[in-house]
This record gives sequence, structure tokens and C-alpha cells, in this order.
Amino acid sequence: MSTALTKRTAAPEVIVIGGGIGGLSAAIRLRTLGYGVTVLERAATPGGKMRQVLVGGKPFDAGPSVLTLPWVLDELCASAGVIRSDLIRLTPLEPLCRHFFADGTQLDLFNDEPPDGRNPSEAAWARSADEIRRVIGANAAAEYGRFRRHAARIYQAVERPFLLSPIPTNPLGLLLQNRLSDAIGLWRIDARRTLWQALSRFFSDERLRMLFARYATYSGADPFVAPGTLAVIPHVEQGFGVYSIAGGMYRVATALAELLERLGGRIRYGADVSRLVLDKKGQRILAAEVSGERLPADLFVANCDVSQLYQRMLDGSRVADRLRQRYDHLPPSLSACLHLAVADDAKQLPLCHHNVFFTQDYRHEFDELAHGPPTDPTIYLCSPDFAQATQRWFFLTNAPALPPLGTTKQQPAWDDALVSACRQRVIDKLTRHGIDYRRHVGAEAAITPEDFARLFPSSRGAIYGAAASSRMAAFRRPPNQLPGLANLFCVGGSTHPGAGVPMVMLSAKIVAGLISKRFPVGAGVAQAMQTLRSR
Repeated sequence: MSTALTKRTAAPEVIVIGGGIGGLSAAIRLRTLGYGVTVLERAATPGGKMRQVLVGGKPFDAGPSVLTLPWVLDELCASAGVIRSDLIRLTPLEPLCRHFFADGTQLDLFNDEPPDGRNPSEAAWARSADEIRRVIGANAAAEYGRFRRHAARIYQAVERPFLLSPIPTNPLGLLLQNRLSDAIGLWRIDARRTLWQALSRFFSDERLRMLFARYATYSGADPFVAPGTLAVIPHVEQGFGVYSIAGGMYRVATALAELLERLGGRIRYGADVSRLVLDKKGQRILAAEVSGERLPADLFVANCDVSQLYQRMLDGSRVADRLRQRYDHLPPSLSACLHLAVADDAKQLPLCHHNVFFTQDYRHEFDELAHGPPTDPTIYLCSPDFAQATQRWFFLTNAPALPPLGTTKQQPAWDDALVSACRQRVIDKLTRHGIDYRRHVGAEAAITPEDFARLFPSSRGAIYGAAASSRMAAFRRPPNQLPGLANLFCVGGSTHPGAGVPMVMLSAKIVAGLISKRFPVGAGVAQAMQTLRSR
């Protein structure tokens, strides 16, 4: 197919299904390379899971609340010939996060100084080490230093062969497709033990084990079964910095949509792709069907949960059956129950932008998550207005994804009683830390796993696709090009390299690289796009 397509047109047409951050990022990269690009987004606004809702007349980010690895966003903007700061303004958080433990202990962590995750040093994380020394003791601070060096080595090992490259089907392929030095480094990623086992070796204090185990939930994973490789996530945060965004996280979505349209890309909102039309052999997609209209294209990029492709858009085809056999058995990531609240007279409260209120028994919390929402959850609170009297509070507690349709597995229904019980657990925990929820909160709303399942079909409410629940999970996660369809590529949090804003932007870079290599545009089109970017 590659040769025929290259001969037929100098500028292949690409349809991107879904206007989330992965889809927008892929569309921008492909448009700058000269491809014709149309994004089909089923909602009325861009962003996908990076969305905005109104509560009490105030806009809330109801999706990702953390931006890290800013070089990924900088590089995406630079590829389109713009300076990131002209579109999106970042401010490093101070502190990075405040942690509240059941015994009343409070512990802050800080961005490294300078935030240079590729070349870390003891001096860079000295503020966090000093805080751990003050709160827990000198031995804990020394343990933290050893852990940070370990996590930095994992990042150095995975950046090039994993984060920046397509994923092979097995670890041997990862060794063969990379440089010898990268291949050797992969032996240091700590995949043979669980994250909790690794943290138990590094930290003698249970509070620090819980603190760093929580990072597994950034990919919707259980730290008691997820590989120790996920120790890389706290290094990514502290080593490269965590940032707030002027206008909120949703500004990333709107800025990328504006940039795409400025480059000549098209976005159709309210365009729900119901079906992908295959050729007679079932090996190539011919068109996307939207409200009975067939939209033809040469190439297709799916920025949706991969399960939606084979359960809905390709249903009834042989390739869907093969994909279902390959991916349907993968355990889903965690979902979440969100509580959004407008709080008044809150400036004096001991909060910062990111806050975590820990459970008393972390293992018991994850045992309960196998069956329903935990009775004593760890609570994440994002308060972007923490320095103001009136604040927007975004609470997140972990919850299991919904069981598959037709399964015998039982979970409590997300009715008003369960939502009210989860809300009360938030109130009770804040009360134990001296925060009177009812005194401060006026308008409020809740978002449940059932809401996520309705918003993102076939996801079962799982926020991060398949769970990183084993050392082989990275190789079982859907790759950026699905087998069986030559002109379909996948981008986003349910595919390689994983969940999180920078990860889906990196998946877009990988997809653009695969497409440009296999289906290149003509030299004349590429030159024209270079001229457009330089204006």
C-alpha cells in the first residue's frame, strides 16, 4: 500500500478520530509535514479527557491536573514553528505537592532546582531532602537520596528506547531495535519486582512508601502488582518539574486546536464516528462514517480508547475479532470518582495547588478497589486558587472500572447513595485534618465511573486504558500501529507509551514518525509547509 499511496498523491489525506491531546498533537505534527488533516471530534469542544465543566458558574478542569516534562510541549510547538510561551504560559508549582498523613504529619515535596531530569544531582533535590529530614528524620532523607538516584537511572534507561520509540511485541525486540548502550540500560529498569516491593527496600518509613507508591495511580495501576519501573514517575515530576498553566489545563487543548487551524488543519465538532469502512479484503480503511456520511481518507489516526475501535467502529470485521482476542482480556486501569466544589473563605486553610490526604492502610485500600470504592480512600485535592478566598476544589478518589457487560462480577451501582457515601468519606477525612468542608463549600457536583463510561464509549470508565499490572504490560498495551490494518495508527493514553499529558504527546510524535516514514509527502508539499511555518 505504501508505494501505491506515494505515487497517487503528494499530500496524503489523514483523518484523526478524536480531538483529545493525542489527536491534536498528531494532527499538528502531520500538518507541519504537509499532510492534509481533518480531526473528527464527537464533542462540541476539543480536549477529550482534558475537558472543562462548570460548577457554580466557575470553570473546572475535569481531566488532567498535572503538567510535567515541559520539553515535550515545547518541542511540539517548535515543530509547528511557534514558541510555546506565546501560546501557553507555565509557572512551576511551589511546593510541588503537600501530603497529609493519617497520623497528622504534613510533608511537602518540591521541584528540583534546577529541574533537569536528564542530569540530576543531590543538590537539585536538596529542598525535598531537607523537608524529609525535618519531618521524618536523617535516615529517611538518606533513603530518599538513594531512591532518587535509582529512579533517575530508570528514566535514563527508558527515555530513548521506550518513550521516544515504537514499542516492539516483546522485550527481545526492544533490545534489537536500539543501540547497545540503550539495550544494556534496559536491564536497570527494575521490572522484576513490584513497585511496593522496591519501595519497601528503599524506605523504612511507611509514610514514604505510601507517598511514592501513589504515583502508580498516575497510570491507573495498583502499586502492589505494578512493576518497580513505575518509580520513574516521581523522578519525572520532580526532576523535570510540575507546572500550573495560565487559564487552567484546558488551555492546552484550546491552544493546540487554535494552532492546528492556523496551520490549515480542519476540526469538525459533533462528528461521532460510528463505523470505519474497510476495503473488500478487510486490510485497509477506506472511509470514516459520521451520521451516515462517508468521509474518505488515505490514512487514519485513532485518538480513542483502542477498545472502541474493535467493539464499535470495526465491529463485525475479521480484524475486530483478532483485536478483541488480543486486547479484550487485558485488565482495565482504575477509574475515579470526582467531587468538584466551590469553597469560600478558604484562604487560611493549609492547602497548596496539589494536596494528598492518605489512607491509614494503603494495602487495604487497594484490596477494596477490587470490588468497589474504598471505605478509607486516599484523596487527591487540586486547589488551583489556594491563595484566594474563593477556591475551586477538585477531589479525586480511586474507583474500579466498570465490569464488562454480561459478566457475573458484581460492583455496587453508582447511584445517589453511593455518590453520597463517597462524598461523606471526603468530608470525614478533611475534618480529621481540621478542614470543615460544609462550612466552606457551596456549589458542588460529582463525576463517577459511569459518567466516564458514557463520555468515552467502550472504556468501562477506565481512565488510562489497560492497567500497568505486570512487567509485560508495556508490551501487551496496544502499539501505535495495530496489526492487520496498514493505514490505521493509534495515539493517546490507551496506547504506547502510556497515560499522561506528555506521554500522549510523545505517542503523537511516534505516530507522525511512522506515517512520514511509510507514507511520505512529496518534496514540493513539504517545502510549502516549511514556508508556512516560517511566516
